[in-house]
Amino acid sequence: MTIDEARKDWRVLDGEHFGVPEGIRLISHEAFDSVYTEGLLPVEEVRPCTLSRLVSFCKPLSELIWAFQLLCAADGRTVVLANGSASLGNYACLLNYFLFFRRKVILFWDSHLEPRSTLKRYLARRCFLGCSLATFWSSRQPQNYSRFFGLPENLFIFIPYKANHSKRSPRDLQTLDFVFAGGNGKRDYRALVEAIRGTDVKLIISCTHPSVIKTIEDLPNVIPLAASEPSYSKLMALCRLVVIPMISTGLKGGGEANFCNGMWHGKPVIAMDDVSAHDYIIDGETGYIVPPGDIALLRERILELWNHPEKARTMGEKGRLRAQQFFTQAAGIRRLVRLACILGQEACNPRSPRGLSGKS
Repeated sequence: MTIDEARKDWRVLDGEHFGVPEGIRLISHEAFDSVYTEGLLPVEEVRPCTLSRLVSFCKPLSELIWAFQLLCAADGRTVVLANGSASLGNYACLLNYFLFFRRKVILFWDSHLEPRSTLKRYLARRCFLGCSLATFWSSRQPQNYSRFFGLPENLFIFIPYKANHSKRSPRDLQTLDFVFAGGNGKRDYRALVEAIRGTDVKLIISCTHPSVIKTIEDLPNVIPLAASEPSYSKLMALCRLVVIPMISTGLKGGGEANFCNGMWHGKPVIAMDDVSAHDYIIDGETGYIVPPGDIALLRERILELWNHPEKARTMGEKGRLRAQQFFTQAAGIRRLVRLACILGQEACNPRSPRGLSGKS
């Protein structure tokens, strides 16, 4: 199995037989539950050193020291798993670019950088140049990022996200009469509220960011709240259907966790999105995909499932089966670790065409 094979079809990473490479070591600044890595290489957690803990009052400095420590712990046959959603993972890639001349093998996962300023774009590009491979949660993102940053597309790879609610069994709860939407990032709640205006659809929106809450109009059938886990997953399990209205930027996606979690709970998912949804939702079977900003079609899809509960239930069951097959927490973690194993085997082999190169 190779990186290129996984790039063409991520499902090869789920194959029953996987040859664990010998002599490869995996390390990370985060703990990986051994339950999910059983039968694969363990991911060793590199905890912060004494100096990093001493300056913990200054988080950026503390994490820079920790990132440097992480890279120093990696030898020529080690793959570093750096979480791009954490600042420490980004620091590791930057240090690898500026100080280590990209000598360390880094799998930069969850690397959803979307810079808006020139400086942040410069640093984000160096983050990607400081890694060996970066993962995205949408099949369209590798091309988007390649064009935006002027980097080779083979630096990136798509593997699906996971239903983090699948850490526990689905809740067996009675379905109640409301539609659920949640999340803060890039949500178009104005469009969603407009879509259910004047209908009998009851809508519960869970978000926590003040600027996002301000976009939610006070209608009689709209209830905004800030639910944390486990209340968030309980609301999703109780609703009739899940709606995720995304704002399109043309670069990165969003809402992938909610797509997966909604299906995990057996709910049809309506996504207003043009980047990630098609990788998770089968339009017309497990839910619907609506172009961003198309309020009329969003309203039509919501009312269709609201007024036909049996159709919504059937779609939800198909979605649950899809989530159980492809988008569980266990499958997502194992996919990532297997990818790290393959990267280590290729990057640490001097005869491999993916052999590490210097800065560019």
